[in-house]
Amino acid sequence: MLVADSFTNAQAYAEQAITIMGQRGIPSTPPNYTIWYDYVSGKNTDLKIAIDKIIQDDKPFTLETCNELYKQFYLTDATHGDHLQEAGARIQETLQQVIQQISEAGSDNANYGEKITSIADDMAGEDNSSSLQHFVQEIVRETAAITEKNKVLQSKLQKSSSEIDTLQENLEKVRTESLTDALTQIGNRKLFDTNLIKEAEKSEEEKTDLCLLLMDIDHFKKFNDTYGHRVGDEVLRVVAGQLKRAVKGQDTPARYGGEEFTCILPNTSLHDATSLANQIREKIAKQVLRNKKTGQEFGRITLSIGVSKYVKGESLEGFIQRADEALYRAKDQGRNRVIQEIS
Repeated sequence: MLVADSFTNAQAYAEQAITIMGQRGIPSTPPNYTIWYDYVSGKNTDLKIAIDKIIQDDKPFTLETCNELYKQFYLTDATHGDHLQEAGARIQETLQQVIQQISEAGSDNANYGEKITSIADDMAGEDNSSSLQHFVQEIVRETAAITEKNKVLQSKLQKSSSEIDTLQENLEKVRTESLTDALTQIGNRKLFDTNLIKEAEKSEEEKTDLCLLLMDIDHFKKFNDTYGHRVGDEVLRVVAGQLKRAVKGQDTPARYGGEEFTCILPNTSLHDATSLANQIREKIAKQVLRNKKTGQEFGRITLSIGVSKYVKGESLEGFIQRADEALYRAKDQGRNRVIQEIS
């Protein structure tokens, strides 16, 4: 049953995507198909929000618009982009094969119905048992033939559905990897940018608080210069792990770049965001980094953190800038501390 449902949904999404693309004059290229298949399936919430905004503003889906959507939501680097495009093309090819199989089966079933009707008409004009037995045998033979064809169709559809499921899983895996920092295994800058847009819009619509933490590892260069990049990488992983453990499911921890980290905090007041920042800072400061083999201590890790609260209608650049300014004040005042934005 699950396979049948999965196939049915995939077919419906494919038809909807192709229909919408045709209505809006969008070329049926693999990247465009990937965008609109994900849009109608509703699985990519961020993409749906972006497209609905374009539709709401009554803007055309030009070649540049489609390319920008694909670049924003699917491309992080060339490798991920190639994998996504390949997976999207393979899904499209598989779905087209499925639709063709169904079309052929429909033709077979129509022929079957015509044959049974013809046999029934012939039977109506006969009144001897031998003729009737012959007609019954014809019905049995035709029924057996169409039953066998439907078994073959079912097998093909199950195989195609399984292939689509696998391709979708691969697509999701590549998409997740494209939004994950390879070293620290938390969100990357692309995920941060995408989620910040989404959460700011949600904050305005629902009139809820939204706060931002911007963090910098104190004296990070010293770890690298003194102990080497392997220790520096371990420092980044330790901070990322602590950050991931400290936040709630709705929050977005991410590596902002280099030794900077950030966290988007929906439904969080400035006071609570500052408290959380101090909890993170204190837990990090208690950890002593050691060489697991020799026991050598590399020292303690400390963070400077800036906190800002989103103001309705402001630019996201301004929102980030206020957190960044608070971060630099924390560093200027001695590091290993949390500073709120200046109200």
